[in-house]
Amino acid sequence: MALRNALGVAFPLAAGIALGNPSGGAMAATGALDVAFSDGSDPYPHRGRRMLSAAFFVALAVFAGRLCGGNHLLSLLLEAACAFAAGLLVAAGPTPGDIGSITLVTLIVFSAWPASSFGKALSSGLVALAGGVLQTIFSLALWPVHRYQPESRALAKLYDELASSAAIGVPASESPAATEPILAARAALGPLDSARSVEAERYLALFSQAERIRLALLALRRQGIRIAREPGTGADTALLDRARELAARMLHSIGEALAAGVKGDPHTECLQELHALADRLRTPRPGDAQLDATRADVRWQLDALTGQLASAVELAAHTSDTGAREFDRHQAAQPWSLRLAGVFAVLRANLTLDSAAFRHALRLAACVLLAEALSRGIGWQRAYWGPMTVAIVLKPDFTTTFSRGVLRLAGTF
Repeated sequence: MALRNALGVAFPLAAGIALGNPSGGAMAATGALDVAFSDGSDPYPHRGRRMLSAAFFVALAVFAGRLCGGNHLLSLLLEAACAFAAGLLVAAGPTPGDIGSITLVTLIVFSAWPASSFGKALSSGLVALAGGVLQTIFSLALWPVHRYQPESRALAKLYDELASSAAIGVPASESPAATEPILAARAALGPLDSARSVEAERYLALFSQAERIRLALLALRRQGIRIAREPGTGADTALLDRARELAARMLHSIGEALAAGVKGDPHTECLQELHALADRLRTPRPGDAQLDATRADVRWQLDALTGQLASAVELAAHTSDTGAREFDRHQAAQPWSLRLAGVFAVLRANLTLDSAAFRHALRLAACVLLAEALSRGIGWQRAYWGPMTVAIVLKPDFTTTFSRGVLRLAGTF
């Protein structure tokens, strides 16, 4: 991060000096420097939106400051309004608050450097925007290469924390383990909810399995404490300790595989031993119905944990390059109707009125047809604007359609 931020500031300066316009280079470097404060190591969509927002507001502050700086009363009112907005944005969270603060600082600085004309103020804002966009490009340059690296890191940390909690155990009087990593992973994987790809679904499934494993470990821990209170249950207690040890080993391996981006150990022996441990709990203990009920609950939780671990191991293996290629080869060998990533399979699955995409397709076809017929029947010039606007505005959900319609009308007007 330090390297790319340094490059983002140095490159505009060097370009400005080389082109004989050092002041323009300094302006672009200022935009890059301000946007660098919004850089981070979080997922690329989050980072890109945050940095582009910072670039826009910084450029707006440069433009407004240089334009209004000559009028002291106007610049004072503008800075007061910006200060109020920046202070209020703190309530929206740290990211909006940081962007508001850097915008305010930029406005104050450039209000002291007024431009002689509107054109120069506008060009200054555009040059600062270019520097901020360049800094954003440097930050997102590895997106095509390491598209899901931040998500992998968040999940790796979560699985490592689960492994530690499984190995050590958390007392029932304390809060459940891995609370902070699970919140961080949920935030990191938030943008994947709208991504329609097998890779995104795989990461979301890994997170879902982590949540289930966390609950299963918590339940096993508390049931183990309950069993340990009964006399003659040392074998059952040792069995649960062994199960948690195997789970910790597998969880740690999953975390390492996700962090390194490699295909991990399938842990066939561990899974077989977990199944064997669950089978040992199927033998009832005569004369103690309450203990048998608790052992049945433990067996159920252990069966669930074994399945969750097996699923997580397989999902983590497919996130690596080797695993992804193996998965693609397996998918290519399947009939097209059974391929998870097949376009035709997805379309075929949506050929029903129960599908929102299918209903949207019907609406879009009907509206385009109606708009085309009305436009041609009336005989207006540029009749294609009617169906073109339908195609631009109409979306599957009402909120997006309404906002696009308002923006289209306002923009055209």
